Amino acid sequence: MVDTTPGAFARVQRDLVRSAVNSAGARSIAERLAAALGGWLLLIDADGSPRAAVPESARAYLARVLAEMPDRGPGGPTAVAISLPVESVSIRSVIVSGKVRGHLAVGRATALTPDENLLVETATHLLAEDVRRTDALHRVARSSRLAVLNLLLAGHDQLATSTAEALGVTVPDGDVRAAMLVTLPEHAADLLEAAESDRALRRIDTLCAELSPGRVAVVLPTAEGDLRTLEAVLRRVPHCRGSASEVVPLAELPGAWGRVQDVFHASSGRTRHLVVARDVVEAGLLRHLTGDDVVAWSQSAIAPIVALGEGSRVDFAKTLVAYLSNNGQADASAKQLGIHRHTLRYRINRIEETIRRELDDPTVRAELWLAFQMTGHY
Repeated sequence: MVDTTPGAFARVQRDLVRSAVNSAGARSIAERLAAALGGWLLLIDADGSPRAAVPESARAYLARVLAEMPDRGPGGPTAVAISLPVESVSIRSVIVSGKVRGHLAVGRATALTPDENLLVETATHLLAEDVRRTDALHRVARSSRLAVLNLLLAGHDQLATSTAEALGVTVPDGDVRAAMLVTLPEHAADLLEAAESDRALRRIDTLCAELSPGRVAVVLPTAEGDLRTLEAVLRRVPHCRGSASEVVPLAELPGAWGRVQDVFHASSGRTRHLVVARDVVEAGLLRHLTGDDVVAWSQSAIAPIVALGEGSRVDFAKTLVAYLSNNGQADASAKQLGIHRHTLRYRINRIEETIRRELDDPTVRAELWLAFQMTGHY
């Protein structure tokens, strides 16, 4: 327990403030507070992941603390006390600019005294300041990445490389792929955080920057599964969609970036979907097929297929889209759908009977593919 004599109490508060300006930041605050209170302490991020545990064995309390914590929605309590077996736990929310950025949980066998609660409150405010300081550093790093990215997209790859070295920004070597991920402005922070914190992207030399709220550019070295990684990022953000380039040398990035934007604006607008700019000609065609008559034709072309699936457990439209995306390859289509090859053939036969056209004809497949793209049905 804390020595509550005036001099001793003031010393503990001064130690907490010194810890806040220590290079270790939050960890130092946690260690000093735990030592002063004679208990265990958990720093928990807003997503529930542990940021620090003092001592390390305190991590064993994490699941129980999270399970007992009340709803942290708007207007919810910022400080609560819960009881665990033989433990009394005090939880405080770390709030920055009105948003909960984490939690501080302190536990021990006896409840905290009023003076000790005051220390916990002081530590909580210091942790909030540490978050603000970290946010400021992040803003500087983001500005540096954006400056380097703009140089690359303008074709100044040598200047970008030297600038990146001076600013401590990582630039991919060799062949790269560019991508643009876009969401609604209200989800802009979620998109930027998802791209910056993705573990797969952080393991490689990825350059990521926010071009404008809700629009993030990513330049990454070519690697196995790179497109799946980008798709995983956009699936974590509401109303997000994107486009990616083919693999190009770093010096050809400006042209690839132009194709990424063309394909994005030409795509159907389907969310949680990544379009790859493999064929610029197709992208240009789709961009010009925007008239009401084209949309009406597209809707009429797929209407019989959609109707075929109504009242059935089989989604014939989804089956056909998979078949078309695999260029009529039965094995690949069946694998994508998770069905047997013979089941796929049965469904394709039903579709052909319904539309009275042969899907072996590449012209038929191309028309139907364009129809699905124009309607954004899938």
